[in-house]
Amino acid sequence: MTKNLLEIKDLHKSFGSLSVLKGISTTIQEGEVVSIIGPSGSGKSTFLRCLNLLETPTSGTIVFDGKTLDPKDKSLNNLRQEMGMVFQHFNIFPHLSVIENITITPILEKKVSKEVINQEAMKLLEMVGLQAKAEESPKKLSGGQKQRLAIVRALAMNPKVMLFDEPTSALDPEMVKDVLDVIQNLAQSGMTIVIVTHEMNFAKKISDRILFMDEGIIAEEGTPEQIFDNPQNKRTQEFLSKVL
Repeated sequence: MTKNLLEIKDLHKSFGSLSVLKGISTTIQEGEVVSIIGPSGSGKSTFLRCLNLLETPTSGTIVFDGKTLDPKDKSLNNLRQEMGMVFQHFNIFPHLSVIENITITPILEKKVSKEVINQEAMKLLEMVGLQAKAEESPKKLSGGQKQRLAIVRALAMNPKVMLFDEPTSALDPEMVKDVLDVIQNLAQSGMTIVIVTHEMNFAKKISDRILFMDEGIIAEEGTPEQIFDNPQNKRTQEFLSKVL
């Protein structure tokens, strides 16, 4: 039986007088791939950043693997390490080599031995086609290679879920496929994934469930077939008619 890995209950987030999230409730099961789509400004990225408390919700609860997340909890960082996050921009350390980018956090935070994590890092680099770049400076990598490195760096912490915030939006078109292929392989391996994306065909192909967000709420959710082929909500219909 699959278990709920993330439970989100009545999540609200305001920035001053601006209400961005207006009561979101959903669950994400272990091994599920959930894509979040919707117009710009609908709260998609804010929702994703609330899941690991990079943004502190104004109200509501998030339960991750049975534990309620609390910004005041001293063990929050340990829980965050179990949630890999990949952003639009690559967030890698320019002064470290490619392999050092992957190994530094497991060594410092998880006290993994250098020998063990170096072997693991090389396997991960091979998985994304970057093993030949292990000793190079990230400055020499293309945008797509940097994003693949960012994914590997998150995976090195052995997370229970991967959160992707528009991971291809800053890339040149010809680099997008390589990054999406890596994410698709992760999805096929059984990794739990929550992804905010503008790549509709990709979302349709890899997702178990689609959340369509509009004006701070989940306006509609369902399987890719339900959302893309037979949307019920007028806003979903309007949005998809413009982007498909």
